[in-house]
Amino acid sequence: MTIQAFGPFAHTEDIDFDDLTGAGLFLLRGDTGAGKTSVLDAVCFALYGNVPGIRPTHRLRSDHAPAHTRTRVILEFSVAGRRMKVTRTPKQSYPSSRAKTGTATAEATVQLHEQTGSSHTPDDWEPVCANHRDADREIEAVLGLSKDQFCQVVLLPQGDFAKFLRADAKDRASLLRRLFDTGRFQELQTWLVKRSKDAKHDLDKVATAVEHLSERIDQAAGPSLQDDVTEGQPARPDAQHPADALTWAQNLLTRARDAHTTAQTEEEASDKAHQKAKEDRQAATELGAHQTQYKQALAQRSALDQQATGHARLREQLDQGRRAEPLRSLLDGVERTALALQESRTTEESARNLLDAAHTQAAIPLLQLAHDEHHSQRGRVQALLPDEERHAQLGTQLAELGEKEEEAQADHDEAVRWLGTWPATEAEHTALAETLGKAADRVPQLQRDAEALDTKLQAARSRDTLATQLTKAEEAETTRQAAALAAKKSWLDLRERRLDGMAGELAAELTEGAPCSVCGSPIHPAPAQLRADQPTREDEQTARTAYEQADAAHGQAAHTRSDLAEQHAHTLGTAGTTPVAELKSQLLAAHTAHQTACDQAGMLAAAQQELARLRSECDTRTQLRQEAKDRLIECQTRHKALTQQQHSIALAVDAARGNTKTLGDRIIALTRAAEHLSGAIDAAQATAAAAKRHDDARTAADHAAHDAGFPTREEATAARQPAALLQRWQEELEQWGKDDTVVTSTLETAALIEASLQPPADLQAAADALHEAETRVKATAGTSQQARDRVTHLTSLVADLAARLTDLEPLQARYTLADRLARIASATDGANTLSMELEAYVLAARLEEIAEAANARLQAMSSDRYLLVHSDAKDTGRRGRLKAGLSLRVLDTWTGTERETSTLSGGETFTTSLALALGLADVVTQEASGRPLGTLFIDEGFGTLDEQNLQDVMDVLDQLRAGDRTVGIVSHVAELGRRIPSQLRVIKQRNGSTLRPVVDADL
Repeated sequence: MTIQAFGPFAHTEDIDFDDLTGAGLFLLRGDTGAGKTSVLDAVCFALYGNVPGIRPTHRLRSDHAPAHTRTRVILEFSVAGRRMKVTRTPKQSYPSSRAKTGTATAEATVQLHEQTGSSHTPDDWEPVCANHRDADREIEAVLGLSKDQFCQVVLLPQGDFAKFLRADAKDRASLLRRLFDTGRFQELQTWLVKRSKDAKHDLDKVATAVEHLSERIDQAAGPSLQDDVTEGQPARPDAQHPADALTWAQNLLTRARDAHTTAQTEEEASDKAHQKAKEDRQAATELGAHQTQYKQALAQRSALDQQATGHARLREQLDQGRRAEPLRSLLDGVERTALALQESRTTEESARNLLDAAHTQAAIPLLQLAHDEHHSQRGRVQALLPDEERHAQLGTQLAELGEKEEEAQADHDEAVRWLGTWPATEAEHTALAETLGKAADRVPQLQRDAEALDTKLQAARSRDTLATQLTKAEEAETTRQAAALAAKKSWLDLRERRLDGMAGELAAELTEGAPCSVCGSPIHPAPAQLRADQPTREDEQTARTAYEQADAAHGQAAHTRSDLAEQHAHTLGTAGTTPVAELKSQLLAAHTAHQTACDQAGMLAAAQQELARLRSECDTRTQLRQEAKDRLIECQTRHKALTQQQHSIALAVDAARGNTKTLGDRIIALTRAAEHLSGAIDAAQATAAAAKRHDDARTAADHAAHDAGFPTREEATAARQPAALLQRWQEELEQWGKDDTVVTSTLETAALIEASLQPPADLQAAADALHEAETRVKATAGTSQQARDRVTHLTSLVADLAARLTDLEPLQARYTLADRLARIASATDGANTLSMELEAYVLAARLEEIAEAANARLQAMSSDRYLLVHSDAKDTGRRGRLKAGLSLRVLDTWTGTERETSTLSGGETFTTSLALALGLADVVTQEASGRPLGTLFIDEGFGTLDEQNLQDVMDVLDQLRAGDRTVGIVSHVAELGRRIPSQLRVIKQRNGSTLRPVVDADL
């Protein structure tokens, strides 16, 4: 494996595991924080693109590596007869080659190759894939393990493999579910539950449909058919007997058909009576209409005669209006030109008011002459505009030169001032860098001292806490023991008193004529009397229960005291007798010293950079001082020349401005005066043209009025009428003639004259008779249609009901079977005697296999003392949810008792966890692919073992090695360094860690 810029390794490190694993066992050794675990992280990252746990991949890059060095891991491995090489790089940033400052980002990459030849030349590697998804899928297929399985089977991460032993049932189930991929069993259980719900839904749907159809049939039949039910005929069935619904529905359909036949007969009779009433109503209506029409014609004749009196005057006005209509446009033209002339005169007067007094009453030629003079003056002033702009530019340039001269003087003074303080500043920063460098060298030793004191302080706090708890537990045990003895004495005393007065208790139960329970005689001449303080059976039972509870409390207190005593002894051996306050003071001093050294070490790079920056600034300041002096002389020379040029231009411009501030203001004034003159000229010319048009319009209108027969233009104007009014007069006259003709014709009609001679028609009687006939027709038609619709609706509903009842029985059978299977799989059925869900049952079986595999090694590690015991009993996890079949306890074969795994000591916990992890690895390997992997890494934990336990564990690891499996141990325990000759040492340095393989280390 090749590591580059990864974790604590700043440069490229090569590891040949074949050399290290020649003896089957090797040690990865180094100081705390050197990077031992990072080697295993690199293996996991190369294979799966991630590291164990949930750490982010963007933090894999070494902080010590140069900016241009890319992070990379290359791993070669052999499995199942194939040799593979994988090269991975994480997502990382690097200095941009295009910009001097800034960074670019390189995305994560992967390359997977396979060796095709027998030799180890580069040409033998054939590419397999170069994208993440394909590479991950191929590697997982070759290894036969997912990342979680690999970390549990090959890599036993620091502290992680002990979690499985200490986990509660819920967490243990979560881990086993990931390792054995038992989600398919949960999916099967979910499918069964869904199948049961679907079958229930289908059954309920049909049953509901039957119920709804029954309700609809009941509603369609109506109360009239329901009231006709006779004795012996079925009534509407309830929801518990849906099969009876068909007979009930068919009976209602028969009665509906009979009702429909009766309604049809009544409908035919009412139709005949209605036709006769309609004919009578038609004859009365025609007679009444003729009589009314004749009366209306008489009234119209009288009205037309009255209107004819004013028609002569109306015809005269209509004739004059028609003769004046052709003159409308000429008359309107006279009015329009008069209005235009008035507007032109007003506009001219306004335009002349804008002129000066000399031109207010001037004629048009004089106004034109003044307008041309103003244009000439504006041209002369415009020619001087560039000189005025140049004068302003020179002023701006002189101001800028003044600012540059002040800036150059300030830069020169600042450089002189800074260079004067440079010797003292250089000496101060040089001394600071030397002091910080010495502090950085002390950081590793101060860190180790603080870590040791922190471990001792934690143990001391636990020691003191446990001592207090132990004292309270001893007092509680003594109190509980005294209470138990007192309760026992009270119970025995009460029992003895009851026995002494038992004769009175038995006599109290005697009944006259009933045999005695002692002698059998029905005669009781002298029964014993109850004592005043005689205890009863209930009193004795209460006292006994109180004793048993007190005794149980005493036993629990004794157990608690024993556990606390064992824990206190363990912490006392670790922490000694040093008081906590003294340890805290020592730890605080150690942390303060370490933090001070770290702060100073962190300031070293900045101090060195600051010193280099100040030296560079000294050179820059010297150069700036000379440059500022040269700029100052140049500014003074240019200022003098520009001042002379500005004075010459000012004399010519001031003469052209006149009484205005600028030449632009003078041009504006001249332009405005010319515009006023131009406006006055245009207004005067428009007024003359408007007067000419008005005279022409009056002449034309006078001639046209005379030709139309009007003596004057004014009379023609008065005769004009609106066109709409003339049209209305014409229409009135024409309409009168039409109405006169119609009325005369109506009064001469023979049918109307005959109707006027008959009695008035009785329309109300005919209408009442027709209304009565129509009401009867509607009633019978509605009844008949309702009966017909009811028959049609009931026929359809009865057919639907018969079809639904046919589907009901098979759905009921299918639901019964699906529901039973779902309840058994979900542990809600009594047939599931273990009350375990399907996935939990599979996980419990896997855990039982793991415990058996682990015990084969745990016996050897614990000198045949401990065994792991798997139980199917329910276990309440810390989240309060019951889990069955996932409980683990430890059997102590020396005492024959079982106990919780949490009661194991530190060394016992490590050996038990290691045995459980090895057993788990065997079962996972067999379950995942059955493909044995020849390497196993164990990260830390050996420091908790005593000499005998360490020897037992090493014997088990030797057995693994004998089984053709290579074991790599990650630890800083010195004893392992003496026992294992093949080692990979991690050396921690300030600029990054390095690796050094030692194949034959001294024992």
